[in-house]
Amino acid sequence: MKRKALLKDGDEFVVLEESDFDAETALQEALKRNPGVIPVADLDLREVVVVGRETPLPVGAIDLLLLDAEGQVIIAETKLSRNPELRRQVVAQVLDYGASLWRTASTLKEFEGLVLRYWRSDACEDERVKDATSLRQGLEPIFKELCGEEWDYDAFEAALAENLANGQHIYLVVASGLMDGLSRDLLQYLNLCLNVPLYGVEIDVFETAGRQLIVPRGVRYGPGPRPSPSTLGPIVDRTTFLAACTPLAATFFERMLDEAEERGMIFYWGRKGFSVRMPLEPPITVMYGFPPDEFHVYTANWPLGTGGQSEFRQRLIGVAPFRPSGQYTNRLRLDEKTQQQGYAALAFIWGEVEKMMMAAAQGDE
Repeated sequence: MKRKALLKDGDEFVVLEESDFDAETALQEALKRNPGVIPVADLDLREVVVVGRETPLPVGAIDLLLLDAEGQVIIAETKLSRNPELRRQVVAQVLDYGASLWRTASTLKEFEGLVLRYWRSDACEDERVKDATSLRQGLEPIFKELCGEEWDYDAFEAALAENLANGQHIYLVVASGLMDGLSRDLLQYLNLCLNVPLYGVEIDVFETAGRQLIVPRGVRYGPGPRPSPSTLGPIVDRTTFLAACTPLAATFFERMLDEAEERGMIFYWGRKGFSVRMPLEPPITVMYGFPPDEFHVYTANWPLGTGGQSEFRQRLIGVAPFRPSGQYTNRLRLDEKTQQQGYAALAFIWGEVEKMMMAAAQGDE
C-alpha cells in the first residue's frame, strides 16, 4: 500500500500519494540543478558544488561528482527503488569508480582537467563556471557566497590535493526506496566496521495532479557529526598563535612573520594557524605555520612547470628534512635537531619567492 502525505495550500490540505521518478536521469538532473537540497548536515559534509555529471572514467561514468567546502570528493550514484542493482552491485560500482578516479585523477591538475571539461560542456548549465579557466576561478566565488568571506580557498585546495592523492573519497548512493534495497545493516557495516564512507540519501517522492514533492533524507552511521564552524573556536592572531607554540617554534615563527611583513606578503589567520601568500592576482600561498611546531611549504600554485614539483621537492629536502604529504605539501617539525635547517629552508624559500615575484612583475610590463 502506498503511503500518503499532506500538503497545506493556504487553508486547504492536499493529499499526495507516494510515487517515484520515471528515470534515474531525472533524479540526476534534479540534483545537478539543485545540489543545495542534498542533506549535507545529515551526512557530516559541508556545502557542496557539482563538478561533474556522467564524468567519464575507464570503468564507466560517475553519475554526479561533487566537492564540499572542505575539499572532500563525493562520488554520487543515483538509483531507483525498482533497480535490481541497488543492493550489493551498487557498492561494488561506486568503489570501482573511486579506484578509477584515484588512478586517473590523483593530482589537482588531472582533477581540474576533468572538472573543466564538464564546466565547458553542454551538460553544465551553471553560468557561474562556464568561463572558468581553473578550479580556483570557478569555485572560490561560489564557496565564499555559500560559506562566507572567511572561507579559505588555499586550505580547501590543500585538503583536496591530499584527498585526491590518497584516494579518500566519499561515496553517496541517492535513491528512492533506499532502505528497502541498500539495507541499514549494509550501511552500518561499511561505515562502522570497515570504515568506508558510503552514505545514503533516501528520496521520498509524493505526487498529485502531475506535481511531485521530493523529500531527501541523509543516512550515515558514524561516531557523530563534527562540530559546526560556529563552534570550532575563534580565529587566532599572532599573539595567541605564538603562545600555542613551543618556545623554539615561537622564535622561528616570529622571524618568519617579521620577514614576511617586510616583504609585503599577505597573511591569513585561521582557527589554528596561518598562511603566508605572495601578493599576486590571485594570491599564491607559500607557507603555513601550525602549533605547536609545524612549518609547511605548499607549492600547488607555484609556476614550476612540467616536472617542477618533484624537482623543487628534492631541492627543498636537500636543505631541511621535510616530509612529503601529498603532491604539494612539505612538512617540517621544528625541534633542536631541525632548528638551524628550518632557518636555512626559510632563507631558501624567500629566494624562490623573490624569483617568482620578479617574474610576475616582468610579465606585467
